[in-house]
Amino acid sequence: MEKLNQWLTLAANLGVLIGVIFLVVELNQANRIAAYSAESTRRTQFLAMNTARIENPEIIAKLMHSDPDPEFSDTEWVQALYTARQQINTWIDAEYAVLYGLLSDETYAEIFRDIDTVVEEMPGLVPPFEYLFEAYGVDEAVSLETMAHLFQVVRSRRATQNTPAEASP
Repeated sequence: MEKLNQWLTLAANLGVLIGVIFLVVELNQANRIAAYSAESTRRTQFLAMNTARIENPEIIAKLMHSDPDPEFSDTEWVQALYTARQQINTWIDAEYAVLYGLLSDETYAEIFRDIDTVVEEMPGLVPPFEYLFEAYGVDEAVSLETMAHLFQVVRSRRATQNTPAEASP
């Protein structure tokens, strides 16, 4: 009888071990699915923003113009402001996803390149970004790295826009 108890105990322990291994494999798969979903959601957000931009070429033309302070109608100002908010919310969302381990370090670096590119390609967003910084008290000391970086890039862009071009000989 004692032999039978030993075999039953061994079988029970093996069953527990197999169950734990199965659980680890399932959790790993769930984590990979969550990471993929986060990456996919981020790409979908950018697709939606780009589609909105294509559908509103007039405002995008103003945002892409190199004038440091474009003349916006009231409607265009609201469109520019919400374009800036949408962009900021996407960057903040991505940073939180990185902090929670749902997006990769490569994606984190991509966020900062995207900030640089958007400010460079759409200088007309500088005034809406500045407005939002003032409204929400954002400066270089803000805790979110994406927002601190955006603040620095916008400030640098504004300084470049306000510096008169040197006359060529």
